[in-house]
Amino acid sequence: MPEDDAVAKHSSEDGRVGGGFGPDTIEGGIRERVLDVIQAIVSEELEAALGAGVSTRVDGRQGYRHGTRARTVTTSLGPTTIEMPRARLHGSGDGPREWRSATIPRYQRRTARVDEAILGTAASRRADVEGCRLAAGGAPGR
Repeated sequence: MPEDDAVAKHSSEDGRVGGGFGPDTIEGGIRERVLDVIQAIVSEELEAALGAGVSTRVDGRQGYRHGTRARTVTTSLGPTTIEMPRARLHGSGDGPREWRSATIPRYQRRTARVDEAILGTAASRRADVEGCRLAAGGAPGR
């Protein structure tokens, strides 16, 4: 059965003894897959910008890869550290320039969904405080 193979592979890869399945197993598996998907999307974006894959020799190459750097992005599943590829693109007269991902902008540390949740929580707390103030007969706040 394919499911049995997947279970055996999952439990042997992460070093769990006796299957080791528990409440965090699903979340851990999803987090690993999210990491793989993010890295695949960023790699495809860089490949399109360079006009060539890893270690591929082609005419019209737009630049070259030069390593990776660790980058932590907070998703709805929590912090995820990815290896962000680096590259130099040949400029149109300005010389080489550093490649910047459009998928994960330079200073982005959270996904849009996490930002919305944070803003929603802050707005909810503000409304609760304002409601308590009005219920106590006070004047509306700022």
